[in-house]
Amino acid sequence: MNSPIQYDKMRSALWGALAVSLLAPAQSALAAQIEEVVVTAQKREQGANDVGITINAFTGQQLQDFGVLTAEDIAMMTPGLTVNETAATGVPLYTIRGVGFQDYSTAASSTVGIYFDEVAMPYTVMTRGLVFDTARVEVLKGPQGDLYGRNTTAGQINFISNKPTREFEAGVIGSYGSYETFDLEGFVSGGSDLVQGRLAFKTTQSGEGWQESLSRDDELGEKDATAARGTINIDATDNVSILLSAHYVQDKSENRANSPYNGNEIGLGEFNNPYSPLDEYRLPGGDHFGETPPWYSTDDAEAADWTNSYTSPITGKTFDLRPQRDNELTGFMARINWDIGDMTVTSITGYDEFERTESNDWDGGFFTDSSNINTTDLDVFSQELRISGDTGEVSWIAGLYYSHDEMEEYYHYFMADSVFGQGSIPWGVAQFAATPILELDTKYKQETESAAVFGHVEWMLTEKWRLTLGARYTEEEREWAGCTFVAEDGSLGNFLNAQFGSTLGAGDCGTINDNPDSPDYIFNLIGTAQVNDAFQVFEDTIDTKRWMGKIGLDYALNDDILLYGTISNGFKSGGFNGANSNTTQQLKPYDEEVLTSYELGAKTTLLDGAMQLNAATFFYDYEDKQETDTAVTFVGNISGLTNVPESEIFGAELDLQWLPMDGLSLSAGIAWLDTEVTEWNAVDPDASAWPVTVTRDVSGIELPQAPEWSYTALVSYEWPVGDALSMEVAADVSFTDDTTGGPTPQRATEDYTVFNARVGIGSADGRWRALLWTRNLTDEDYYPAAYTGGNGPYVRSYGMPRTYGVTLSYFLGQ
Repeated sequence: MNSPIQYDKMRSALWGALAVSLLAPAQSALAAQIEEVVVTAQKREQGANDVGITINAFTGQQLQDFGVLTAEDIAMMTPGLTVNETAATGVPLYTIRGVGFQDYSTAASSTVGIYFDEVAMPYTVMTRGLVFDTARVEVLKGPQGDLYGRNTTAGQINFISNKPTREFEAGVIGSYGSYETFDLEGFVSGGSDLVQGRLAFKTTQSGEGWQESLSRDDELGEKDATAARGTINIDATDNVSILLSAHYVQDKSENRANSPYNGNEIGLGEFNNPYSPLDEYRLPGGDHFGETPPWYSTDDAEAADWTNSYTSPITGKTFDLRPQRDNELTGFMARINWDIGDMTVTSITGYDEFERTESNDWDGGFFTDSSNINTTDLDVFSQELRISGDTGEVSWIAGLYYSHDEMEEYYHYFMADSVFGQGSIPWGVAQFAATPILELDTKYKQETESAAVFGHVEWMLTEKWRLTLGARYTEEEREWAGCTFVAEDGSLGNFLNAQFGSTLGAGDCGTINDNPDSPDYIFNLIGTAQVNDAFQVFEDTIDTKRWMGKIGLDYALNDDILLYGTISNGFKSGGFNGANSNTTQQLKPYDEEVLTSYELGAKTTLLDGAMQLNAATFFYDYEDKQETDTAVTFVGNISGLTNVPESEIFGAELDLQWLPMDGLSLSAGIAWLDTEVTEWNAVDPDASAWPVTVTRDVSGIELPQAPEWSYTALVSYEWPVGDALSMEVAADVSFTDDTTGGPTPQRATEDYTVFNARVGIGSADGRWRALLWTRNLTDEDYYPAAYTGGNGPYVRSYGMPRTYGVTLSYFLGQ
C-alpha cells in the first residue's frame, strides 16, 4: 500500500492538473463544442456536468464503435471498473473502485447494481445477454443507496434503451469479422401523437471457435445469441403516459475454456491438489516423468483445452460437458407517469424470468478434475412507486420500493480425475482410493423479499450553493435451503458410509452437520442407528433492517465550474454459500457489508465549451467486506465465504474530453486506487485441519481486483470528402494494472494493454456508414481472471485475441 505521503502527492498532482486547466486561456474562436450528455442518474433529466457525483456516460454510438456486445464489455471503456470471473460457473463479477465480491455462486448479489431501463437485474448471471439499441450507459461510482432499490456498495450501471418516436425511423447495422462472426442489429420506430412503438433486435452468430484444443482437433468459442425488444408508448392524456416494454434473449453460445499453468510462476506450489493424468508427468515411473504437461499454458490465448463428455463408470450414463450455455431471459417492464399539478407520480413495474442449462470446464484440461452443469431458474419482480416535484429552488423525490425474487439451482459437479476421485489411486491418498467421489449434486433454493422507503431532496440554498440530502430505510428477508446430495452414481454416499458408518444412497443429503451445539452433531451420532440424521439440508433466514443515506454540497463557481463534496453510505445484504458443501458450518450465512464514502470533485467546462475536465478524489471506509475464505471441512480445506472486518480505499480519477479543432476529438480517463485490509484474521489453510480452524493476521494486504492504475484514451478525426461524404479514423487504448488476489494469490492478474482502431466513410447526413475495425490490435495475450481450477490446477481465463472486420449501417428517417 502507498503511504499517506504518496497519497497526498497523488492527490496534489491530480488537483494540480485541474488547476492548470482552469487557468488555460479561453479560445473564443473555437467553433467546436462538446455536446451536453443528459443523464437520469438521480431519477430526473440533468446534464452530466450538473450532477455532483462521479459518472461515466457513453452513447449508443460509442458502444457500437467500441464493439460492446454485453454488459461486461463496459469495463474496457471505464477506468476503475473491472469485470472478471471467480470460477467457471458463468457468473461475471463486477468491481468498481476495488469494491467487489469474489464469489462464484449464482445466488450471490453483486456489489454493483445493474439496471436496464430502471429495472434491477440483481444477479449478474442475468446480465450476459446482448446489449443493443441503447441510447446510453451511465456508470455511477460510489454507493447510491438513497435512490436505487437493490442494496449495493460499489455503484450502479444503468442501461437506457432508445424509446419510440412519433416520426418514422428505421435502421440496420451489420458486421462481419474474425472467426466467421456475423452481427446483425436493426430497429423500426414510429407512431402517432397517441401511440408510438419501437421494435429492435440483434443477433450474433459465429461458425468458428477462437480457442484451439491442445490435445485434439477441436475448436471452442462459437456464438449463437439473439435478442429482441418491443416498446410501446401511450400518451393517454396530456398528463398521463404509459411505457410498456417486453424483451427476450436467447444465448446458445459456447463458453470460454481455461488454461492451466505451473503455480511456481507466482510463488505457489505447482498445483493446488494433484490430479490425473498429472501423475504421468510428476510421479517416478510415469510415462512422461519430468516433462512439462502439454496442457499447461503457453501464454497463447487461443491455446486451451476442455472436456467434451464424461461417462460414469458406475451407471454408464454419458454427460455432455462441452463448455456451452442455453440461457433464456424473458422480461416485462411498465412505466406510468402521471403529472398532477407541479408533481409527477411514477410507477415502474418489472418482471424477469431467467432459465439456463450451462456447462463449464474449470480445470482447463481434457481430463475431468472439475467440470459442472448448472441448471438455474430465477424469477425477479420489482415495483417502485415515487412522487417527485420541482419548485425551481427545491427538487424532491419520495417513494416506496418492493422486490421479490426466487431462485432454484441444481449444480451437478464432476470430479472423477481429482485427488478426491480416481486421481487418489496413483497419488496414494488412501482416504479416497477405496471409495472415490466422482459426482456431486448440489441443490439449493433462495427466496428474497425486500421493501424500502426513500427520499431525496436537492435544495438551491443560493444561486451558487446546492444541498443534497437522501435517505433510504430497507427491510429485507432472505431464506435459503440447500445441500450437496448423493448423485445417481452413489459415489459420495459410498465414501461417507465408509467413513461414518452411515447408509446414504442416491438422492440423500450428504452435507455433514458439524455444529457442536446441534443435537445432530456428527460426533454425537457416529456409531448409533441415527447416524444418517447427521447429514441434513441446511436452512436459515437472514433478516436485515438498515438505514442508509447521503449528504452532498455543490458550489457553482460559475456557469462552467461545479465543485462538489458528498458523504454517502450503502450496504449490501448478507447471503449464503452456494458452492458444493461438505459441512453445514461451511453454509453459515455471511453478514451484510457497509461502505461509507467521502468524495470531493470538480466538473469543469473549459475553452468555450471545447473541453470538459472532471476530477474526483475519495476515501472509502469499508466494514465487513464480503470475501472468499477457506472452509475447513472433513474432506479438506475448500471454498468458503466470510466478512473482512475493516478495509480502506483511497482513490482519484480524472476524465477529459476535448475538441481541439473541428473534427478532432480527444478523450481520456484515468483511475488510481490504493486499497488495504486493515483488520482480518483469515483462515490459515496450511495450519487448519477439520475440526480445528487456525487463523492468521493478513492485515496490510490489498483488496482483490483493485488495479492501482487503469486508464482509457481515445482519439478520432472526422473530415468532409466533398459535399456528400465524410471520412473518419479513430484509435483507442485501455490499460489495466496488475491485481492481487487478496488472501489468495492464485487470483492475481498481470497488467495488460488493449489497442483498438477503425477507419470509416459515410454520408455527410449520417444516413449510411462503412467501418473497418480491429480490436486488440497488437494481439495482446492477457487474462482478466485467474483462480484455482476447481480442485487441482491453477488456471487463467484469457481475453480475446486480435479480431478485425467490417461494419455497414443504414438509417432512414433520421
